[in-house]
Order: sequence, then C-alpha cells, then structure tokens
Amino acid sequence: MVVTAAPSSPDSFAPPCPKCKAPLAGIDDSGEGVCGECATTMSYVLFPARHRAKPVARAVQSVDGDATCYFHAQNQAAAVCEDCGRYLCVVCEVPAEDDRRLCPPCVSARRKKIVHKADEIVTYDSIAMALALFPLLVWPFTLLTAPAVPVVVIYGWKKPRSLVRPGSGRFIAATIIALLQIGGWGALGLNLWLN
Repeated sequence: MVVTAAPSSPDSFAPPCPKCKAPLAGIDDSGEGVCGECATTMSYVLFPARHRAKPVARAVQSVDGDATCYFHAQNQAAAVCEDCGRYLCVVCEVPAEDDRRLCPPCVSARRKKIVHKADEIVTYDSIAMALALFPLLVWPFTLLTAPAVPVVVIYGWKKPRSLVRPGSGRFIAATIIALLQIGGWGALGLNLWLN
C-alpha cells in the first residue's frame, strides 16, 4: 500500500492510515512503515516541498540618495508598480498573473474591477421574461412588448448569463409567451377584420 505523506513532526499533519483511518505516527525518510493501530505495512512518499526552505523577502535599509519604498520610507526601493508608478520594496512588491509587479492597492483595485465586472452582467433572459409577463397586467402594452421579446432573445442568446441561472429555459419560456401574445393579437385582428 502506497501513501503520500508529510514527515512527522510536532507541527506537521499526520495522514490517516488507508485501512483503519487512524493517524499514522513515526513517519520518517525511510519510505516504509507500519500502522500502530491495525499493523498494516505500507510504503509512502514524502512531499519534497516539505523539505524545501521557504523564501522570505527581507527589505534592505535605505541609505541617503536611494529611492525608498512608498509604503516603508526606511526600506530601499526594489521595483516600481507598473500600474501607478510607486516605488516598492521587496516586502510590498506583489507579482501579478501577467508577470507585472504591482503594489497592494493596485492589486486590490484589480480585484474590485473583476468583482464589478461579474456584478455588471446584463441578464437578458430576465429582461425577456419581464417584457413577456409584466405587460399582461395592462394587456394593451403587449402589442408593443411581445414583438420586442424575440429581439431581446436573439440579441442576448450568446451573451454571458447569470451564474445563478445559466440555462436558456427562461429565454425559451419568454419566447413562447410572446408568440402566444402575438398570436392572440393576430386572432383578435383577424376576428375584427372578418366581422
């Protein structure tokens, strides 16, 4: 039985035995072990990242004549924010997804823009349903809104939809209701023309 595990130490996570689910104890670098509860013999592989030293960014004290960090006046500048142009020390520098160096306020501003874009999605299926249903309360308005529903459906069919209601059922329902309204107006007009 092969188990992937982190080495046993006071601060590490002890993985469960695959058979009895009891926490394994005494995991070392040998790669072989026995569960203390059920006596299952197993082979395991330690995570290599567990042994790797974690890099720590240490700021350099600035001396007279050096550019200093915008946020930490005592630290020497190591980079420039590529959005706002502020000087940054190694502590404040945040690498972005597109390999740009940004300051914390610019990273936060980018996140807010992403959230706002998600909030600004126009739900054309809701507009189509509103155009199909609300005018039924004052039925003469359906003469104007019923033909508008298929236009909204065609325009909004390929647009991004709400994450809550991703399907196209509302588009189809709005189109059916609008076609029934158009058919009703056509039948009424034909009835009035024949009589």
